[in-house]
Amino acid sequence: MKILVIRFSSLGDVVLVSPLFQKIKNRYPISEITFLTDNKFECLFKTDPNVDRIISYDVSGENLVYLIKSLKRMRKEHYDIIIDCHSIPRSLIFLYFGRAIKRKRVNKFSLQRRKIISSQKKREIPHVVKRYLATLNGMDRNEFKPNIYLKEEEIDKISNILSKKKGKKKVVGFVPGASKRTKIWKLEKLKSLAAELVDKNDVFIIFFGNKEEIPLVKKVKEGLQNQYLDLSGKTNLRELALFINNCNVLFTTDSGPMHIAVSVGTPVVSIFGPTVPEFGFAPYDEKSVVISKSLSCRPCSLHGNDVCPLRHHNCMKLIEIEEVRKEIERLLANEKTKIKEKG
Repeated sequence: MKILVIRFSSLGDVVLVSPLFQKIKNRYPISEITFLTDNKFECLFKTDPNVDRIISYDVSGENLVYLIKSLKRMRKEHYDIIIDCHSIPRSLIFLYFGRAIKRKRVNKFSLQRRKIISSQKKREIPHVVKRYLATLNGMDRNEFKPNIYLKEEEIDKISNILSKKKGKKKVVGFVPGASKRTKIWKLEKLKSLAAELVDKNDVFIIFFGNKEEIPLVKKVKEGLQNQYLDLSGKTNLRELALFINNCNVLFTTDSGPMHIAVSVGTPVVSIFGPTVPEFGFAPYDEKSVVISKSLSCRPCSLHGNDVCPLRHHNCMKLIEIEEVRKEIERLLANEKTKIKEKG
């Protein structure tokens, strides 16, 4: 049986498709799974034992000719099932014009999520992992969890690099940036949290971020001396996963690295401002914690804005440094120093 799964973006959404691969293999052990995704995500799945083939799609270089050629190549495969986990115009073209006996499409609960914004009433919407799993009939077992499969030699290599820098200190990953400005904490609080973690908790910090977030990280790390490693703009996604795997705890905004952390077994302390966990994108594990404030104006958008609609940004301003640090401290106390014991 040949099965095609489609998800082009974004980072967190793509990472969370991995439980669906597990479910497919559990139900159809001899199936051949192909994953169609943006080429920058290929490195995260190249060692996934549940994925037999990855089709890299260059989203940045897409045009009509490229789309048609890609569709023609895919139609030659004659898939038994095509599962669209994205449900956007591009993926729907592959879903409906691809040759397949069965076609399945994720329920994004878009209307229900928008109702949460318009009514300000919290409604439980299935987590995105459960939405993906629901595209394939059958029982969903507890073992279907997000997982990025890292090789032991890769983990050892990163661990050896870090041991020379951190010594015996525990490691806190630090993701200060986000796709939208209203998801980002106040700079002074980010700086104070980092300083307190180094001074009071004696930890080593690894800063993560994309190239656009380099200036923010530069400001946050001021005054930390040598108790950090700045990887902002310096890693590909697999390297990002490997370094997060070597963290004892990850502090993050509502962002893609949050889901990478869950997928490699690193507990998360995440701050949510304009968005809410009820949208279905909270960390998908029991160890992690989300810190947020209950306000009548939350949530204000599906993905955050660049400017607070009410101009006060209280959803982030009211989150205190000490409550975040205490949660990180609690998770650090529960985490074993030896990273390889995670999995």
